[in-house]
Amino acid sequence: MTSTPPSPLRRLGRRLRPVRKRVEVALTRLALAVVPRLPRRVVVGLADLMGTVGAAFAPHHRKVGMANLRLAFPDWTDRRRRKVLRGSFRTAARMVVDLFWFGRDTEARIRTWVHLDPEAYAPLFGPGPTVALTPHLGNWELLGQAVALNGAELVSVAAQLKNPAVEAHFLALRQRTGQRIVPQEGAVRALIRTLRAGGRVALLVDQNTKPRRGGVFVDYFGHPVPVSPAPAWLARKTGAGVFFGHLVPRPDGGYHGGSAGYLTSEEVAAFPDDAALVRRMVEATEQAVREHPEAWLWTYKRWKIVPPDARAEAFPFYARPLSDRD
Repeated sequence: MTSTPPSPLRRLGRRLRPVRKRVEVALTRLALAVVPRLPRRVVVGLADLMGTVGAAFAPHHRKVGMANLRLAFPDWTDRRRRKVLRGSFRTAARMVVDLFWFGRDTEARIRTWVHLDPEAYAPLFGPGPTVALTPHLGNWELLGQAVALNGAELVSVAAQLKNPAVEAHFLALRQRTGQRIVPQEGAVRALIRTLRAGGRVALLVDQNTKPRRGGVFVDYFGHPVPVSPAPAWLARKTGAGVFFGHLVPRPDGGYHGGSAGYLTSEEVAAFPDDAALVRRMVEATEQAVREHPEAWLWTYKRWKIVPPDARAEAFPFYARPLSDRD
C-alpha cells in the first residue's frame, strides 16, 4: 500500500514554515515594544479597529458565528446577531492587544483597569481548594493574571503554541503576576497536587472534548456539545469547591470581573455523580454567555459533532456526525 504524496501547496507550506516562525517572532517582539507604550484610549481604539477589519475580511468566521448565533438565539433578528458578532470580534481583538499592553507596568495597570467584584470573588480568595472555571468569554487571559495579583496562588492550564520562541514570550506575559501556567498535556498530576495542597486551579470549560478523550455530551443552548468531565472529576476527587468566573470589557476601556456562581465543597460532594456536576458547569457557562453575548467567541465551532441521537439538520453547517475518530 503506497501513501499519497503531499500536495504542492502542502510542500510549499513546509518549506515556508521556518520563515513563518521567524516572522511570528518578529511581530511578537514588535508588539511587545510598541503596544505597551500606547495610551489606553489608543489601545482600545486599535483593538476595535482590528476587530472591525477582522470581521469584514473573515467571511468564513462570520458564517460560523452567524450559524452559532442562530442556533443559540433563534428568536433574534439577523441584525441583532450581526451586532453581537461584531462585538465578539472586537472583544477577541482587545484580548490579544491587551496581552501585550498589560505586559508593562502590569500591577499598576491591572489595579487601575480591572475590577473584580469583591462579593462575587470572595469565595475564590477564601480558604480551601478551588477549581476556577471560565469560558472563552471576555478576557480570560487577563482574568488569571488579575486573580493571581490579588493574592490567589493560581495554577492555570493552557495549550502550548507551536512556535517555541513565541510561546516563551507569551508564557512570560501570563506569569508576570505570579500565576503559574502548566501545559495542557499531562496537566492532571500538577492540578491534583495543587488542589490537595489547598490551592486553586483554573480551566477553560467550553472546548470540544472528543468522546475518545473522555468527553460527554451535554446540552448547551439546547443542543448537545462534547464536554470534558475533568473539572468535575478533579473537584470531587480532591474535595474542592467550584467557582465560575469571567472578565468582560467595559465601555471605558476597563474590565469587570463577575461570577456565575460558586459551589462549596459540600455542594460539590452532594452531586450524585460527575455527569450531574458537568451539567451544572455547562449551565453556568450558558448563563454567563447569555448575560454577555457580545463577549463570547462565537467564531468557535462549538457544535462541531452531532451525536447519533440528535437531528443533524438542527446543527450548524460545519457540524459532522460522530465518527470512530471522535
